[in-house]
Amino acid sequence: ATAKPKRCLAPMIEVATHLRRRVTSDFGRDQSDPATCGRSAVMEAVLSCYADEGLCDASGRAARKTVYVEGAEVPEPLRLLLLKELRAWRADQKPGSRERPTIKAKAYTILTSPAQFQAGSTKALRAVAKLRRHARLWELAVEAMKGVDPAFAAAFTALAVTSQFVGSPHIDKRNVGPFYGLALGDFAEDEKTGGICVEASARVVCYVDTANRLGKIDGRNPRWVAPYDAGRERFSLIYYQTAGPREPPGPCVFSVPRDTA
Repeated sequence: ATAKPKRCLAPMIEVATHLRRRVTSDFGRDQSDPATCGRSAVMEAVLSCYADEGLCDASGRAARKTVYVEGAEVPEPLRLLLLKELRAWRADQKPGSRERPTIKAKAYTILTSPAQFQAGSTKALRAVAKLRRHARLWELAVEAMKGVDPAFAAAFTALAVTSQFVGSPHIDKRNVGPFYGLALGDFAEDEKTGGICVEASARVVCYVDTANRLGKIDGRNPRWVAPYDAGRERFSLIYYQTAGPREPPGPCVFSVPRDTA
């Protein structure tokens, strides 16, 4: 009865710990006692630090320097095939179907490679059955990845498939290395809509353009989805790895920034 609340609170605790560390290490203020400085107090301290450095906008929100990077473009014929499968997948979902209830999305499915489970185990058999139901979508997703990073296409262990995903800042603690993200649909009115944002440092954010592109990101840094028009169509495919040798955390992105703001 108590396991579910603990799982729901875990991301909040992780964010609070990260923010407390930021206030102390990046801004030199003492926020080391979690008993007297909860999440809301830490957030107020962070915003106060940004305000002191002139890094807040008129509404008091952090307005840090942003650098823009591009993912690798996926060929249009393959994108169209993927969109067809994604629309079929969405049409097959029950309203509000989400495998993780706390995720803000109209539909959310995780496809898992059975290779990471013990052969013949219940989890492996379930993974195989699920992949069979979505075999064409998985095949097309792998094909897209092979065109960008063949080694990762052979190594990733899971694929998160979403429709209208809205992601608040979080850290991918279970990932053993970077992930790739691809977004498809008509959501991208311009290149600064609906991409993936990831922190490069306390003062710099990277905006990764994943519209029709596969962007490589280390999600073990705080990341979130940039705002986009909710009335437009946005699907996302997130390729990640939770099994195998753990890579040391590296850069937050793996593309060369092209401009700043």
